[in-house]
Amino acid sequence: MQPAAPYKNSYMLSTDNDYRQVLREELESRCRKNHRYSLRSFARDLGITSSRLSEVMRGRYGLSRGAATEIAQKLGWSANEVSLFGDLVDSQHARTKRKRAAAQGRLVSYQSEYRQLTSDAFQVIADWYHYAILELVCTPGFRNDDAWIAKSLGISEHLVAGGIARLKRIGLLAEKNGALQAMEDFTASPSGVPSSALRKFHSQLLKKAHASLYLQHVDDRDISHVVLAVDRRRIAEAKEEIKKFRRGFDAKFGQGEGRDLVYCLGMTFFSLQEKNA
Repeated sequence: MQPAAPYKNSYMLSTDNDYRQVLREELESRCRKNHRYSLRSFARDLGITSSRLSEVMRGRYGLSRGAATEIAQKLGWSANEVSLFGDLVDSQHARTKRKRAAAQGRLVSYQSEYRQLTSDAFQVIADWYHYAILELVCTPGFRNDDAWIAKSLGISEHLVAGGIARLKRIGLLAEKNGALQAMEDFTASPSGVPSSALRKFHSQLLKKAHASLYLQHVDDRDISHVVLAVDRRRIAEAKEEIKKFRRGFDAKFGQGEGRDLVYCLGMTFFSLQEKNA
């Protein structure tokens, strides 16, 4: 069997990871790229049965060092990443206490360029459904059920499960007595955020806005544009006005009781002329 596509987002693999989370992240990544991709497809690419993979990812079954190495190699990881993944597995499942302790010691000594929180924050910025989950939690009819959330947002259950886990790790969601709660208002600052993440986020929402033109009744949406000539020296001032409006709109309509639908407010303001015109 040919190796699976290389795992490009290696920043997710760090000494802080649970190896099961690494596998869930990889599955999520593939589901985002191909909506027909599934757990069964992932198991096929890894050379194991879907039932066994499901048990592993749910924490009901562990991996051996040999199985971990084969999986990491099929994911196209580097030798160092293969070794790290093996130690993540051995730290939990090695047959002897001595081997588990040795693996844990090696994990402590590894130097990772990125930390898990950085990875999670990047993902939250990059994928629109994290924000939608946070807002959906605030609606009165919300159900803490992956299938229900997936159907509500039109995404897969794998993305829902991964998104909720990520939001919990960075402190934006908490589960109390079986109920999910949004912990605080979340404002994303562009400071330190990779521009590729912001481009991905806005691209996703622009595509969804385009789809709403055909899928939603005019009474349920408002997409409008105005074309105007402006003084280029006042562009910064115009952007500040848009920011004030956006924040005021959120303060008026995005707070308080009675919120029962998740909407997206998008605004565009850009030049229709070539840069040097």
